[in-house]
Amino acid sequence: MANTADEHESPTRRDAIKGGGALIAGGLLAGCAGGSDAPTETATATETTATSSPTETTESMEPYTVSIEPSGSGTFEEVPETYATIPGVWMDIAMALGIPPKAVASFNRISLDYYDALPGVEFDADDVLTFGTDGESGNYDKEVLYEVDADVHLMDPRLLLRYSGWSDADLEEVESNIAPILGSFIRFPYGGENPYYTLYEAFEKGAEIFQRRAQYEAWVEFKDEVYADIRSRTPAESPTVAAFNFRFTPESGQFYGANIYAPRNDTRSFQLLGVEDAFPEGEYVPNNPIGYEELLEVDPDYIGCIGDLSYLSHEEFQGVIEAAQNHETLGTLTAVQEGNFVRTGGKRMGPIIDLFSAEATAKQLYPEEFGEWPGRVGDVPEDERLFDRQRMADIVNGEF
Repeated sequence: MANTADEHESPTRRDAIKGGGALIAGGLLAGCAGGSDAPTETATATETTATSSPTETTESMEPYTVSIEPSGSGTFEEVPETYATIPGVWMDIAMALGIPPKAVASFNRISLDYYDALPGVEFDADDVLTFGTDGESGNYDKEVLYEVDADVHLMDPRLLLRYSGWSDADLEEVESNIAPILGSFIRFPYGGENPYYTLYEAFEKGAEIFQRRAQYEAWVEFKDEVYADIRSRTPAESPTVAAFNFRFTPESGQFYGANIYAPRNDTRSFQLLGVEDAFPEGEYVPNNPIGYEELLEVDPDYIGCIGDLSYLSHEEFQGVIEAAQNHETLGTLTAVQEGNFVRTGGKRMGPIIDLFSAEATAKQLYPEEFGEWPGRVGDVPEDERLFDRQRMADIVNGEF
């Protein structure tokens, strides 16, 4: 933050892409908490008519405005081609539309295995600049964003404030001199506050930004088919699952339970499989840890580790299971004794990661029906996959 807005009064471009003012009061940066109502997949109404193919644009196109709460609005006279982001749902949304990032905060704690598993989908992390360390406050480099000069910044401004250590004035500077900041926190309602977007509501907003309506609709059709197949094959008798936020660390003695059927994106794989939530509704929420005794009272059939499909390698996750089995108290749990641990895609789950997570969760919960889970997304045998990788890659690449 060595430079101020005055030092950047002459940006190289941005006459065609204008920000809408993402001013977020510091008081909104309180801790996260889940809501209580079940999410829906109802698409929100768009404010403009998107083009019918990923590349369909005209030189005389009319300016269009996209609004995303709590960011505000961004007006575009040209379709954005580049973006900077904090890796997560919004990056996966753009990747689902075939657009890799030009800059990210950091690649820490994010797996690129999902993209590597798609034939013909190119993504070279070495070509992407970084401007900070995801999850660590106060070390974002604004000058990198000036260097990148992206057409849009896909991120919730509240998270940008929280992680960067910047002020509202810094965000206003970025929007005025570079490009709009558009995004929302969709893991669950941020700080218990609305508005909250489901995954595909947010995805529709991303398609609106990049004017790729037909590509979005191809995704909806594909996802609906995969979901319908998985649901039709899911056994009627549901196991109980105790799902956990913020990593399940056996030695810690503190575990952060997640209500599976609250309005939240990061438990959608468990919702899809219709599991029974081991936690009483509303009793265990983020930032309210439980200890060994409370976990023993619940004694779930499965322990669900939200995000560990993205954060941990197969070997690292096996270490978590072994640590629990060797623990004096946790080792008495039914799930631990039987090795019933399930890891899902978690908080960074956009359209691509969502389907990989659905497949992994189904296989971990019901291997007799869906086939054994091999431990890595790239190792599922072709005849045991729950969705067609080539079809997904074709949609990503605009071939649908």
